[in-house]
Amino acid sequence: MMRTVILPLAALLTSLAACTVNSPREPAPEPHPPASPAVPSEPPTTQAPTAQGPTTQAPTTQAPTTQGPTTQAPTTTAPTAAPGPGGDDPLLGTWRSAACGPRKYERVLAFAKGGSFTAEDRVSPCPPKVACVWSGIIQRKGAFKRAGDTLSLSVAEASRGPGAQELPTTLTVDAATGAPVEAGEGGKPCPYQR
Repeated sequence: MMRTVILPLAALLTSLAACTVNSPREPAPEPHPPASPAVPSEPPTTQAPTAQGPTTQAPTTQAPTTQGPTTQAPTTTAPTAAPGPGGDDPLLGTWRSAACGPRKYERVLAFAKGGSFTAEDRVSPCPPKVACVWSGIIQRKGAFKRAGDTLSLSVAEASRGPGAQELPTTLTVDAATGAPVEAGEGGKPCPYQR
């Protein structure tokens, strides 16, 4: 302890001796205690975040060492069309189809809990900031029922306008994506997208 105090004192005396009598006096620097040696600490261990729900964990491997963290293989889950959190059907929500067969305009379907749906056929939407006699959008409301991969639509209300194609009464549901699929010309499938 005595040695650590003498070293800063010796440095102070050396700097004072270098001063001349005619120079203005400056306050002497205060001695700083020596820094304590750093104590090595254990590195923090981190764990990779895991996904909610059922996961499959790969076996972990550990090299024969005496010290060090182990690593875990990351877990992954594949997307499925199974019901989502809370048992919601992945079909619920808004779906869009740019065109399909003779329908050359966008159709938007929105499915809600309780079996209701809305449909918009955007035949020729009125441009922004323009007054139009007709909005250019055919709107429908109704109910849907799902049985396996078949979706039945029944319309309760519908607006009218020129150039609109009929809304199909049945759609299929793609088992892999959960997306509704409309049948186009010659039975060619037209899948909807989010």
